[in-house]
Amino acid sequence: MVFYTFDDVVRVLQVFQETPSAVSEELRGWRWREPPLLSPYRVRVNASDLSFGCDSGRLAYLRHVARVGERAGEELFLGQAVHNVIVEASTVAKGILYHRRPNSGRVLYELMMDMGEGIRGRRVFHGFERVFDSLWGSACLTYSSCLDRVLSLSRHLGWDGVVYRVVPWVCEFPVDGRPLGLNRAIRVDALIPPSILVEFKTRRPSRLHEVALAGYALSFEAQFRVPVNHALLLYVDVKRDGSYKVFENFVHVDDELRLEFVERRDLFCRVVAEKVDPGLPPECDRYCPYLKYCSNQSTAAESGGRGPKT
Repeated sequence: MVFYTFDDVVRVLQVFQETPSAVSEELRGWRWREPPLLSPYRVRVNASDLSFGCDSGRLAYLRHVARVGERAGEELFLGQAVHNVIVEASTVAKGILYHRRPNSGRVLYELMMDMGEGIRGRRVFHGFERVFDSLWGSACLTYSSCLDRVLSLSRHLGWDGVVYRVVPWVCEFPVDGRPLGLNRAIRVDALIPPSILVEFKTRRPSRLHEVALAGYALSFEAQFRVPVNHALLLYVDVKRDGSYKVFENFVHVDDELRLEFVERRDLFCRVVAEKVDPGLPPECDRYCPYLKYCSNQSTAAESGGRGPKT
């Protein structure tokens, strides 16, 4: 299920508790002033940069130095649409719960469905209306059924507690990534307090998604001095007809993953600091927002035109 209730949080925590979680002290985010976490460069990159398979770091050059406009493919637009449905549905559910205080799941369901009609027409969902309908409907069913379960516990529950039991995460939680060489306001897709970080992905599973997630975890540790030993990747496999499946990837943010983040961060930061085009990587990521740009330049180089420096 895409939309987590408090029951899902308990289940995830049980998985985390059963997984070894040893992390070296020198690799905790609050040790960012010391090697190996200390960034050797003054420049900063996006956490999302690290999730693309650009092993030469050219993506960072095109985005932060040449400032070439992105030309995202349909897969990335789909990912943006899915992300926005999850955020909007969670936010709307909280808003209704706090301001309308529905006395049953049926009332919450009807109110959410009504509000969804207006949100569905936004530009980000153009061409993905079936995807919106499927995910929004799932959110309405999940949160409304959970509300009924919570209300059945007692007639004297505090309403803030009710809302948290139904929608336990905070979407697009801002974290200061500057200590780790990332941007000032990186946004975790969702935070389940106090320290479960969640990222939503529609692309194929990749180790690089875990590497970028380690960057979020280290930044969270640096800012809040709270250890993050585990995190969660939610892969949402969506079809254009609106059907979808969800796969949970429980990520152990261990020493190896933290060092992989440091290595990739240093590569991207070095490319930006030196301001020299490193050329194409041995293999391009099919989801890269600069894939068409690099392909066009490569074709021009082969035909005698100016191509990327290699």
